[in-house]
Amino acid sequence: MEKKEKKLKKIHLKDYTNKLEKVLENKAFSLQTKNLLLSMFYKIENAYADYEKTKVEVCDREIFLKYLTDIIREKCNEIEIVKFEENSKLNKYSVNKETGKITTLGNEFYILNAIIELGQETLCIPTEEELLKLPISNFLNLGIRMHMSEVIRDFNGWSWDIVSKEILDIELNLVFQNFVLLIGYDSILEWIKNKSPLADYLMLVYEQLKQEFGLEKAKELIILFCKFSIEMYCKKNKEQKNMWENYRKENILELERLDNKSVYLEEVTKQKKKYTKQIEKIDKMLNNKEDLQKEYESRNEKLPNKDKIFSIRHLINKLEIERQEYVDKIKDCNILIDPKGYVARKDNISKKVEFLKRLDLDRKNSRKSLLELCKLFLSCIQIKIAKEQNKQKIISYFYILRYYRFLIFEKEGTLLKEIEKLEEEFEKSIELLIEKSLKLNIIDYITIDEDINYQITHKLFDTKMIDLNNIVIETKVEDGKLFATYYDTNIIENTYEIYSNRTVKLKKKVKLFI
Repeated sequence: MEKKEKKLKKIHLKDYTNKLEKVLENKAFSLQTKNLLLSMFYKIENAYADYEKTKVEVCDREIFLKYLTDIIREKCNEIEIVKFEENSKLNKYSVNKETGKITTLGNEFYILNAIIELGQETLCIPTEEELLKLPISNFLNLGIRMHMSEVIRDFNGWSWDIVSKEILDIELNLVFQNFVLLIGYDSILEWIKNKSPLADYLMLVYEQLKQEFGLEKAKELIILFCKFSIEMYCKKNKEQKNMWENYRKENILELERLDNKSVYLEEVTKQKKKYTKQIEKIDKMLNNKEDLQKEYESRNEKLPNKDKIFSIRHLINKLEIERQEYVDKIKDCNILIDPKGYVARKDNISKKVEFLKRLDLDRKNSRKSLLELCKLFLSCIQIKIAKEQNKQKIISYFYILRYYRFLIFEKEGTLLKEIEKLEEEFEKSIELLIEKSLKLNIIDYITIDEDINYQITHKLFDTKMIDLNNIVIETKVEDGKLFATYYDTNIIENTYEIYSNRTVKLKKKVKLFI
């Protein structure tokens, strides 16, 4: 069965290369460009199996290749390959979505990034979440771009080597991978592909997290998701940063007004009276031709030519719209005057202020927030492992935890597994996974001594061996010291000293996964 599946996959891959060639026949690309695109496809095909096994949360290779082919066919009109120049304004590649033009260095990784970016759009968000539209779009689109281009960036068909200098945004990538591993890549793709402003994917993700990890963890994860999205977008957009700072101040002032109930209700009542007078003024105007004519002339005197009101009929339409807006505002005032409406308003503003005060727009405490997220992630993974009974899914957690440990935490290249403050949660997760895997007969014992067995098995989370199923562990004692050698089938991967102050009975050579 497996051989048949492999043959089918090879056929599908050949089909996609052929499909790309047919698309390229209808494109006025240079021969160099066409060869670069075909080379890009070859590298993806060659590395995808390792990328898929190591990361776990990725789409099928066929879906990936179809996605790229569709973008090239439908959106890519021109590709200009340029040579690297030190003083060039080009940042390795650039994309013009309006014209469908890509300018790039002649490199498969950069052209892959450019194609993915060309195909991306601003997300559809429900009206009540409009403020989050640009931050979440930036977060998910950039995250997806780094996630997908990793197949070429870090995999070459025989090894896994993390090229940190090519990660566009290390912080954003770290946060994005946390959410991909928690909610699944398919959920992220559905969100990005959604075209309806009525679909509230933020709420859908919240419900998914709540079902898996409980109310408190779900609330905190969604808050952190929104918080990081806003902060990371504001980091590169001063206008957005100023907008969020002002929005925070406005809501804090609104809450202070709401705290003085009698004064607040008095202000709302005054505002309601003003709206009522405006409605009376419009009604009087609509029933008097002379007043309409005066208003028509008065407004046109103040307006530039391009905004002039064409006719009295046009003015009447505008006045009717304005009247309805005042009616709606009076309805809002009535809701606020009502005791239940006042309480609901205050509760809503209080929650907004609580969230807005957590925003670190100057990124002074970003390290602390990232550590909070990583600890929360590991506590959620522990819940997943504890619940899981499917052997294949249990095995997938070995890959997920191993991959997570190798994520880069900061620009200096520090890995998550090197962060001392995460050590305790990592140990809890790994211990739980090893214990469950032994009980379910997924991995073999090297020794019945639990401490030494744990030490030896733990080391697989530090290996970059692609297929963990190939791990063979050989133990030996030299000069009174215990050593464990890890093989990728027959090739030595690493040797570690295992610390013990007692003599134990060990299996000499063990294939770890049964």
